[in-house]
Amino acid sequence: MSPEPVTLSEFLDRAATHRVADTDATAHRILDAAVAEAGAVGLDRVRMEDVVRRSALGRTTVYRRFPSRDDLVRALVARETERFLAAVTAGMDSVDRPSDRVVEAFLAAVSFARAHPMLRRMGESAPGSVLDLATTPGIEFLDTGTAFIARHLHGGRPGKPARQARWVADVFARLFLTYLALPPLDPDVRNDTELRAFARAVLTPMAESAAPADATGKRVR
Repeated sequence: MSPEPVTLSEFLDRAATHRVADTDATAHRILDAAVAEAGAVGLDRVRMEDVVRRSALGRTTVYRRFPSRDDLVRALVARETERFLAAVTAGMDSVDRPSDRVVEAFLAAVSFARAHPMLRRMGESAPGSVLDLATTPGIEFLDTGTAFIARHLHGGRPGKPARQARWVADVFARLFLTYLALPPLDPDVRNDTELRAFARAVLTPMAESAAPADATGKRVR
């Protein structure tokens, strides 16, 4: 049977600790096959029978874990979204300065997309399918990404992210989807040096503007 759904809070907590959901090994094997198939033909053309073939498992085994194509796609998007957010978190955790964390988070996001067969195919062959990915029922990639970014902009402070932090987070999430669907020529998304320069010049000031103020009214950076 398909995995039980989790709340957005649980989902973000797992990503923040770099921990992918504890799905059984067989389910992971099926999802790996689905990723490979989506990379070959596109997510919208993935068929259950082709995933069965790629997984080299029995048809009954696959359908026991994922009774329908919709179940498979939801689980696929959920797992890959969690992996994506964990990679971004790892990028942020590799540096100490808040301004560098923004830069490395952006670089990790683009690098993940460059290396991911399904996301890479979307950008190269089917940019319109990025919208389908962003709004997949159950794990809305855009909403999840926005909540993830807003949480990090807010930091470990009590309460919910302020409105400006949510605005900036939404812009960041939409920017990534735009880069995924319609990669720019400048900066070159294949060039880490250019991506870092872009992030420092454009994204870091936006993130700093959304940082909460301390008791004196100074922005916490």
